[in-house]
Amino acid sequence: MEENYLTLKEAVKIINSCFADDEPIFIVESGQFKAATSDWRERLKLKEMEMGYRK
Repeated sequence: MEENYLTLKEAVKIINSCFADDEPIFIVESGQFKAATSDWRERLKLKEMEMGYRK
């Protein structure tokens, strides 16, 4: 069985693609994962509710 791994940048790109606006929710800066905005938690919660993962 072949194992496939995503790089951190690829994973962040996939997460950010779930958000319609042009402002990313996460970024990779100097090889470190960071929140791009101060309201990232609220935006993530809203997306979870929209997609049915949270009630």
